[in-house]
Amino acid sequence: MLVALLVLLQETPVERYLAERDGAARARILSEIPADPAAVEAELRRPPRRPDAPQKGQVVRKRLKADHPLGVEFEYVLWVPAGYDPSKPHRLIISLHGQSGTGDGFIRNWLGDVQRAGDTFLLCPSAGRGGWGRSLLGHAYILTSLRDVLAAYQVDPDQVFLDGASMGGNGSFEFACQYPDLFAGAAPRAGGPMFRYLPAQPGTKERAVTAEGLENLVATPLYWVIGAKDHEVPYAWVKVAKAQLDALKFDFTYREFPDGGHEWFLQENAAVLAWMATKRRNPYPDRVGIWTQDRTFSRRFWLEISEFKGKELLRRGYTDFSNKTIEDRMLFQEPISVRGELVREKNEIRIASSGARELRIYLHEKMLDLEKPVVVTVNGSRSTHSAKPSVAALLESARRDRGLLYSASIKARVP
Repeated sequence: MLVALLVLLQETPVERYLAERDGAARARILSEIPADPAAVEAELRRPPRRPDAPQKGQVVRKRLKADHPLGVEFEYVLWVPAGYDPSKPHRLIISLHGQSGTGDGFIRNWLGDVQRAGDTFLLCPSAGRGGWGRSLLGHAYILTSLRDVLAAYQVDPDQVFLDGASMGGNGSFEFACQYPDLFAGAAPRAGGPMFRYLPAQPGTKERAVTAEGLENLVATPLYWVIGAKDHEVPYAWVKVAKAQLDALKFDFTYREFPDGGHEWFLQENAAVLAWMATKRRNPYPDRVGIWTQDRTFSRRFWLEISEFKGKELLRRGYTDFSNKTIEDRMLFQEPISVRGELVREKNEIRIASSGARELRIYLHEKMLDLEKPVVVTVNGSRSTHSAKPSVAALLESARRDRGLLYSASIKARVP
């Protein structure tokens, strides 16, 4: 039995490359891999081997250290479906609890429905110090637990969904805006995006509210559930954000309960599950948006800011619920915005950018014809590029996310 398990988990050079953290060691492993991008991509697209799970049909609890300089310990709970088959990829829902809650308590909102679904994992991490928030610690609770589950179980990386309620509704909205290419969709409830005040008119003291970062969601389906009488989420602000989302003309579903308050809306579970069943992450979307004030969040799907203009001059501190410092970060004073669009019939990428000096564009044959020159138009300035697929490019993209494979990349200066 032990021999069979060792054979099952035996790593190929491609798998060893993906697991290796040292760059020099990866270079040595690369020499063992055939220089055939098509063959390597075929291996990368096969689900990695996973052992069977003894805890099928159970809620598993695990304690981890968050991948953050503070090394905060936290717990997650995970429902492992009774029908789990390690030879097949499965859907995963990540659900974020509200303030003062825990993953252990919050999992009950979904548990009956995913049990009946039979093939869905349900991951509920517990945000300890600082909650979900906007700190990188809040993000680390989600990322650390997600990576742990992906390494242990056969989860389809193109069928990972995110939701939450109250603080978790805010957190899932915020996290989806910062990491939109992780998810097949996001479905926040009883929460909303981050808002900021802007001058209503130049030269006046009047201020208008706007939602931040929604452009990041143009390639990620969104299902937003809200109660019109929610005392925690200002209805006027909800309408502002909805108008901005509608204007983006993307895959957006809005469910408003006229008499609903600050609640989970259990009756919406079946509709959200049905919505999830129709969604898969698209690694090669026609439109991609980046809106950021933080160089940490410089990439969405196939578009990346490789060089920013100016310097970070805005210091922002992040604290926990006891007002103790979690971290300080330096941000750009003004948001950087980049919007990219594939024009497939012209083998062209069109980009509008402000605040960036140089962009990196990741490419795949499913996006454009890489045997022909690729046209890149940035702020009206046109250039042509040669994009040659390579094994190294494929492997490096797989190290970031095995479901987002890109075989080449090019750089473009912003005029």
